[in-house]
Amino acid sequence: MAERVLIIGGGVSGLATAYFLSRYAIPATIVEKSNRTGGLIKTDFIDGCRLEAGPDSFIATKPAVSELAQDLPGLKGQIIGSNDGARRIFVVRNGKLVPMPHGMVMMVPGEWEPLRQSELLSEDAKRRIAEETKSKPRERQEDISVGQLVEEHFGAEVLEYLTEPLLCGVYGGDTEKLSAESVLPRFMGYERKYGSLVKGVQQELRDKPKGGSLFLSLRDGMQALTDSLAAAIAGRVSIVHGEAAAIARIGDLWHVRVGNEMLSAKNVALCCPAHVNARLLESSAPPVADELAAIPYSSAISAMLVYERSALGHPLDGFGFLVPRGERKTLAAATWVNTKFPIRVRPGLAVLRAFIVGRQAVELAKASDAEIVSLIRDDYRRLMGIAAQPLFHTLHRWPDSMPQYVVGHAQRVSNLVRHLEEYPGLFLVGNAFDGVGIPDCLRHARQTAQHICERSV
Repeated sequence: MAERVLIIGGGVSGLATAYFLSRYAIPATIVEKSNRTGGLIKTDFIDGCRLEAGPDSFIATKPAVSELAQDLPGLKGQIIGSNDGARRIFVVRNGKLVPMPHGMVMMVPGEWEPLRQSELLSEDAKRRIAEETKSKPRERQEDISVGQLVEEHFGAEVLEYLTEPLLCGVYGGDTEKLSAESVLPRFMGYERKYGSLVKGVQQELRDKPKGGSLFLSLRDGMQALTDSLAAAIAGRVSIVHGEAAAIARIGDLWHVRVGNEMLSAKNVALCCPAHVNARLLESSAPPVADELAAIPYSSAISAMLVYERSALGHPLDGFGFLVPRGERKTLAAATWVNTKFPIRVRPGLAVLRAFIVGRQAVELAKASDAEIVSLIRDDYRRLMGIAAQPLFHTLHRWPDSMPQYVVGHAQRVSNLVRHLEEYPGLFLVGNAFDGVGIPDCLRHARQTAQHICERSV
């Protein structure tokens, strides 16, 4: 079996790596510790509703999923856009849901008038944003935090009520620790070219074609992606359900112990979280393991509460809301699913998706589902006035699941690339390196398959 590629991890990265390898006629074996593939991507279908356990969409500007959909029969006609005609995001301020100004690109206004009319930011904050347009181009010599970048350009209020809550749903981390170069590379580019982030955003919007959804998803739920990948490799890829315990390199081969069995291959692709990969490599590739172990992770809890629509007494007139850290009790964010993706919810029902991250998620890790749902309902009552009892719910815990691109992350990735040159046949795939979204995972998988093919020639 040494001619096969061993893939550790059967999430989207592992499945995609196997799929792209199959297009080069390179066989693979996936080792997956759970009894299912797909990882964090999971769609529960209950009472006519498609309820996402993990990511509910992907960014439209990154083409990897759309390109894959051209080739996978299971994804034909599946891609849908979010209901952007109703797109509005609320932010909690002083216990109230306040609309984010229309046309914002992260914390930067794409248009002036909506910002002027907004009640989310103070007049002082608005003046600070207007003055930011006078900023001069600069080239920084070292990485800085997202918090430092935003405070220098716009001040603490914009950081607190725009940047932190917007990034919380993606990273679940601390803006004072997250790397500006790794998390907001586009804005760092604006700073270098224009000085002003506002000038950079507004110039990009002038140059960008109008129309199209900001987010895309799949009609039958995001699990259609991993199911389609699994179907495409069926019969060509072996899947071993068991936990990889250790990896050793002897001669030209990598050996992976799974239970009482030893699997061997010339190439091994690790598609697990960085901390899992670090544990597997601590004896066979210590420099790689050390760098991987230094990538921190945040935890998350996702819960879908399903109600009778008529019982809510709330218009659900947007995509949902974000909760800044200073306003937070339990929830970091909530999505109003039947507004964002109406096709996902049976008529007559309403689905509210709760997102708990960071410290709150860690503290609630051992709480019962009932306790967590009760806390979520308290926040819905406080922020939306909803007293109704949900008909049912789903709840998923994702411990240590969100990689944190902290200051110095780009250097760490560069170190990893250099160290991997010392270990031929060892590959790392996933969202811990230079992109946390599903399209980034697919891009890495495609590149890795190509590199393995080139090595096999």
